[in-house]
Amino acid sequence: MLVTPAGLGSSPRVGAISSVADRLAKTLTHRGLTVAQLVYALEGKGHAAIMAVLALPFCFPIQVPGLSTPFGIILIFSGLRIAYGQAPWLPGWLMVREIPKPTAMALLNGLRWIATPAEKVLHPRWHGLCRHPGLHRMHGLLVAFLAILLALPLPIPFSNLLAAVPILLISLALLEDDGAFLIAGYVAALPCGVFFGALFLYGPKAVKSLWNWISHFWA
Repeated sequence: MLVTPAGLGSSPRVGAISSVADRLAKTLTHRGLTVAQLVYALEGKGHAAIMAVLALPFCFPIQVPGLSTPFGIILIFSGLRIAYGQAPWLPGWLMVREIPKPTAMALLNGLRWIATPAEKVLHPRWHGLCRHPGLHRMHGLLVAFLAILLALPLPIPFSNLLAAVPILLISLALLEDDGAFLIAGYVAALPCGVFFGALFLYGPKAVKSLWNWISHFWA
């Protein structure tokens, strides 16, 4: 089964995050929702809305287990389709996957929580950074790369957060056509690259020990 929602569409420039939250609230049922329902609820919002919704749960210290791999795979698809200028699309085996109601409610509440402060600072600026075709491809490839890192089932606390934060910032930037937020997303990707680079060079034990040592300063 292949399902293709129509068109990329254009994102509204006022209250875009609140609008996404409202659409999700209308779609949510007592059982939760499927990925297909999520995609159709955001139809016309483009990839940015889908990516923002799916990256959001990993941007908080307390995360829901078991989501990083399926959500990461969806984000990989979204990033690659952004890179090649294609409309949102997912294979059938992903579209029928169910998102339980507690998880869907957490997504909805998270969106509403960030909507007010984010919409105060998000606004269209430096349009060229968001709209240039070559740069747009680069944004999509970066999201896909970060999503691969997000999808890795690592037993290291907050490793998902390092990949999710830049994805969220880039998604919000593309949703609101905000070049400044886009730059922030690229800056946020730097520590993610350093962390996973160290992981692949020195192994998970060394990185986990370093992370635990750093965490002592936050305790």
